[in-house]
Amino acid sequence: MSNTRQIEVAQSALANGGTDDSPAKTVTRRSPSWAAYLFPFLYLLLPLLCLRQWGTNHPWARLDIFSGSFLALSAFLTLKQIQFKKSILQSREVLREASGTNYDPATVKWGSLQSLAELAVFLDYAHWHLVPSLEKPVLQEVGLALSVLSIVWLLWADAILVKHFDRGLDNRELITHGPFRLVRHPRYVGLLGLKAGFALTFASVLGWISLAVAVALVRRRIQLEENHLRGVFGQTYESYMRRTARMFPGFY
Repeated sequence: MSNTRQIEVAQSALANGGTDDSPAKTVTRRSPSWAAYLFPFLYLLLPLLCLRQWGTNHPWARLDIFSGSFLALSAFLTLKQIQFKKSILQSREVLREASGTNYDPATVKWGSLQSLAELAVFLDYAHWHLVPSLEKPVLQEVGLALSVLSIVWLLWADAILVKHFDRGLDNRELITHGPFRLVRHPRYVGLLGLKAGFALTFASVLGWISLAVAVALVRRRIQLEENHLRGVFGQTYESYMRRTARMFPGFY
């Protein structure tokens, strides 16, 4: 569930790097389904069921300061994402551009399945304890701190994307300000940071496996997305690529 337990089902659909523009087209407005807003909150109930110690005198012993804080952060991020979803759910055309399903439907599907698979991390934390040596309070504190920083970074990127998609598909421009001035795919940076924080906070080897899978999905997604954007913006995007890193300046 990671960063994205806050429904990466929703989040991975929004995980586009934020510079995803395409040629002008007519947008057909539609009213977003209530389920699009309700599902992320329902999803947050599943970790609670996984953490509960059924048949014991202390059923919520594993809903501790670490797991509880992370779930609270997830709920907060879910609330903030509603504004973003209102923007991209305004039409099918905008949703396809924002999610990248017009050029990469596979990553969205795999990301959603990964979010469901991450429920096993909560089971590991509450019941299985596959690698108990990973559970160290100091590392869990680092995980929470990293999660907070990742959420702040995501909200910064999302605030710009909200304005970007509110303009519709006819009036968009390549985003090169805010976090997009520093890296081409700031949203992926935040999502991966949140997954790393998730793995640390819940001290689970399954969380680290999930992070490795996410890295592979993001690398694949970036290749497809940049090919798409080069086709849309041509030399403008090529110039943007030359002066910015994909995700980590000086490294990648």
